[in-house]
Amino acid sequence: MPQNQVNQALMKPRRVQTKCECQATLVATLDDQCHVLGGAARQSGAEENAPAHSIGAHLDRFDVAWLCPFCGRNTLRTFYAGAITAA
Repeated sequence: MPQNQVNQALMKPRRVQTKCECQATLVATLDDQCHVLGGAARQSGAEENAPAHSIGAHLDRFDVAWLCPFCGRNTLRTFYAGAITAA
C-alpha cells in the first residue's frame, strides 16, 4: 500500500459543514492538520462535488472556502480547530 494511503487510513477524518446562501449544505472533510481532503454540497436530495480548500490551516482559527455547485457562489467560513472532532 502506498505511503499516502497508509497515512490516510491511520488518521481520523474530521468534517465541518455550513449552509450556502442558496441553502445548500456544504461539507468539507479535513485531515489532522485541518487541510481539506474533499468537499461536497447537498440540496433537495442531490449531492455534488464542491471544490473546497482551507486557508490558514496552521492557525487555531482557520477558514474553509467552497465553490457551491448549485449557485456558483464562493462561500468562506471560519472554524476553530479545537472544536472540531473526528467524524
